[in-house]
Amino acid sequence: MTVLEKAPELTELSLRSNLEAELVVFPSDITFHDLSADKVEIQIKVSNKGQRRSPPTVMRLESAPLGAFVPGRPLAILSAPPLEPGESHELTVEAARPHPRPLGNFDGVPPKSVLTALSAAPDERPAQPGAGLAALLKLFRRQGTPQPAGKNTVSQSQPLAPDVFELLGREQPHWAGNINVFMGKSAVERHVARALRIYSGRTNLAIFMVGGPGKRDAYAFDLVGLRPDWKAALYDVTDAKALVTGPSDAPFQERQWVEAAAGNMVVVLAVCPPLVCEEGNVQVQVTRRSCQKTAVVEFNLDPTAQGTGCYVA
Repeated sequence: MTVLEKAPELTELSLRSNLEAELVVFPSDITFHDLSADKVEIQIKVSNKGQRRSPPTVMRLESAPLGAFVPGRPLAILSAPPLEPGESHELTVEAARPHPRPLGNFDGVPPKSVLTALSAAPDERPAQPGAGLAALLKLFRRQGTPQPAGKNTVSQSQPLAPDVFELLGREQPHWAGNINVFMGKSAVERHVARALRIYSGRTNLAIFMVGGPGKRDAYAFDLVGLRPDWKAALYDVTDAKALVTGPSDAPFQERQWVEAAAGNMVVVLAVCPPLVCEEGNVQVQVTRRSCQKTAVVEFNLDPTAQGTGCYVA
């Protein structure tokens, strides 16, 4: 496994009009935090990097379980007001955080059961394809176009995708997942597990999803930002009997293409910090062979964080 000193520069979401207005959103411009046990606030900063004033622009949001190239579900529709060259504007939306019934303890749940539960998610997904998006469009038209002054806040949205840690009985105070932002045909994403408790001197396990069901593909992985005195490895446990890895399990090799025959995978990140450790930020870069695009899954690991945190093997 290659450990890189820093991540390569990420491409921002960009929408350029015929008038040379250029709206951009960087991955770091997407932030989210929990307001309560049942509500999460998502903030999107959009900037005009062009030379002309931009028109009002519709922005569509989706959420997905934590992972890379995971199919999203409708979350909200926002409207960025006209922006002058060099001007930025923050859009805010509040979303309900679902609390799925746990499938069982981390060490006793078959990975394929996790995939089945996240693919179905009957309580959160629309009953018919496009139904959730249609409902958001109806709400958006009823509210009208937001005024350009001040912070634009939309308090109504679809529920977030379920948190995979909570699905495994590892309840966390912070929702972990993906937020995808679309403007026109362009898209930018942020995939984050924030303030995840890690246990020093132990092997800590965290999981994330890769891909979607039904489309065969292959993926390559790299770890970025790992502290020099931390050890880490990644394991494909999709076809295993449990999520816990053992001494006989082989981790991914450097830039190895890992086939996902069913289209989606369950991946375990195993991290062992030293006996005395501070907060660490680890990024897992996932490249999909069919399109050669790379997605980044971020883990903020903190020995002082609240919640049950990582599973200790």
